[in-house]
Amino acid sequence: MQMNETFAATIAAVVPVIWLVGALEAHQVMKFYLASSQRLEETARVGERLLKEAGAEPTAERIGALQKEMGDRLDDGVEEQKTFPPASLFAFWVIFGTILLTAEWQSLQWLAEGGPGPRPGLAKFLLSSTIAGFGAIIVVPSGVTIAQTMRHLRRGKRRHAALREATIRRVQALQREPEGEQL
Repeated sequence: MQMNETFAATIAAVVPVIWLVGALEAHQVMKFYLASSQRLEETARVGERLLKEAGAEPTAERIGALQKEMGDRLDDGVEEQKTFPPASLFAFWVIFGTILLTAEWQSLQWLAEGGPGPRPGLAKFLLSSTIAGFGAIIVVPSGVTIAQTMRHLRRGKRRHAALREATIRRVQALQREPEGEQL
């Protein structure tokens, strides 16, 4: 593989597109984490409000109910963020963006120097960084989406199973009560 003007110009035109699409994909993926963080903040606000509404001397039952409700809400919020650590995704895109920036710089520099020679090593670097860029903008968002979908599916199944069990227990409890004492 040898560098030529057409190849360098193509790389110089394609790399910014990969970079732009990668930035948009990273933004879309990170919106999920922003929404999760906002839900955690909202949960804290709700908890503070419920605690304030419980009064200065709440009953033990009221505090227990409040702790359970807030614990469930916080567990859901923490579960939301378990897919991929945002810092890892950010680090990946920064490193990858740096590689793409280097590829862009090298191809533009080669063109600016008037095609200073075949430079097969540079041509291989430009080709591999461009192919890896296309791969990253496909694989990373797809992987995050699949992982999030599977987590939501598992959590949904657990919640439905718990609801079904609670409903069965409630029906059984009602059936055991004498006719006159049913709610």
